Amino acid sequence: MGCNSSKRIEANVDVYRPPPSSFAVFDINSIQEPWLVVDNSAPEKTSSVPAPILEKLNKFETDAPRSWDEVSKALQDLKPTLNNKTPIATPSPPQKPDTTPAQVAKTNQEKKQEPIRKSVSFHTLEELEAKIAPKPEKELKKTESVRTLSRKVEVVNKTESRVGTEPVTEPSGGGVIRSVKENIFIVRDRLERGKEGKPLKKFDPLSGFEEKCPPGGADSVVLYTTSLRGIRRTFDDCTRVKTLFELHHVVFDERDVSLHGEFLNELRDLVGEGTSVPRVFIKGRYIGGVDEVVELNESGQLGRMLVWARVGRVEGRQACEGCGDARFVPCLECSGSCKVLIDGAKERCGKCNENGLVRCPTCL
Repeated sequence: MGCNSSKRIEANVDVYRPPPSSFAVFDINSIQEPWLVVDNSAPEKTSSVPAPILEKLNKFETDAPRSWDEVSKALQDLKPTLNNKTPIATPSPPQKPDTTPAQVAKTNQEKKQEPIRKSVSFHTLEELEAKIAPKPEKELKKTESVRTLSRKVEVVNKTESRVGTEPVTEPSGGGVIRSVKENIFIVRDRLERGKEGKPLKKFDPLSGFEEKCPPGGADSVVLYTTSLRGIRRTFDDCTRVKTLFELHHVVFDERDVSLHGEFLNELRDLVGEGTSVPRVFIKGRYIGGVDEVVELNESGQLGRMLVWARVGRVEGRQACEGCGDARFVPCLECSGSCKVLIDGAKERCGKCNENGLVRCPTCL
């Protein structure tokens, strides 16, 4: 009974305690809601009631209740203190200096001499009708005469400034587009040279080319070409030169050396033996072949030369109805055979060329 085995054994086991983050430990009642917390730190509102009245009211609040007669009597006592306010000091107007009668008369005289300005506005219906009413005929005639005189003066000035210049074009917008020749410095220099008797030098773009005039080509553009396609490069060069002049809408005289032997003789007399086509002549000046013409066209000088030469121009390509722009037609006498019968014998036709062709009468 008293053995060791019968003794009570105490267990050394700790009691279970939940962690601090457990829901069982969390006390929701200990949280203070922000919307339930009263903030007493708000600033006091200032009242607009005067201080004497507030003192009386505070006195009535601390003391026992008062009757209406006592309250009205206290308010009547406060009336003199509220009405007795300090007036605001207003600046006194500046005192004018003493003026003598002579000075007053002088100022009145100056006011009379000042011009009276007419007001643009109107105050009565009669004034408005007088402004809207048409002017009399005399005043209208005066204004019209002044306008015509000013226009005449402008026209005279314009004609004087246009001496030796191109006409001025007036666009629809109302502005005036003037050429460089109407520059005031250029016009002044021109007038000074005219007074001194010096001749006016005009730049001629054709002056740098050699004078070689083909027959009948003093006032036109003459092209020596060929229509034979035996040498393809020569034919292409002739076509290229003709296309350039067609793009400039220029009327030119094409002389085909393959159709007429006299054209080839003319070209040899002008340029020399062994020259190839195409060859260009403008107003009796020898321009050159295809390379020279293409270079002048790319630099813009060819267009200036044609404008200066004032050659004939045409819009679009217009081929001749008689020859189809070939410039030659078969001979009507020999029908292109170059032979005619004279007294039963065949002889050479004297009206056509070596190819049996004659110049187109329509082109001529």
